[in-house]
Amino acid sequence: MIYIVEIPHQGRAHAWFAFDRDDFVRKVQATHGSGQAPEDFDASVAVLEQALKACRIYLHDELAIRALQSDPLLDPKENFYAHMALRQQLISMDAMEEDI
Repeated sequence: MIYIVEIPHQGRAHAWFAFDRDDFVRKVQATHGSGQAPEDFDASVAVLEQALKACRIYLHDELAIRALQSDPLLDPKENFYAHMALRQQLISMDAMEEDI
C-alpha cells in the first residue's frame, strides 16, 4: 500500500492511498492530470509536487507509521491536520490500531 499526504496551498491537509504504483499513477491522472497526464510513477510524483504546497509519499505501511513519529511535516503540534489525515488513513486501511 502507498500512502500519500497532500498539503494544499489553501485548506486542510488530506491523505489517500494507492494499492500500488500503477494505481497511484491512475489516481494522479484522474485528479491532477490536466492536459498532460503523467504516464509513470516519477512523473506522477512530480505532478503532485508542482500542484501542492507539500506532499509526502510513503511506499509501504511501515514507512507511513514511522513517519507519524519522525517526519517534521507530520508533527502533531505544528501540522495537526496532516498528522491526523495520515493517521486516519492508516487506521481505515487496518495498517495500525486506533489507540485511544
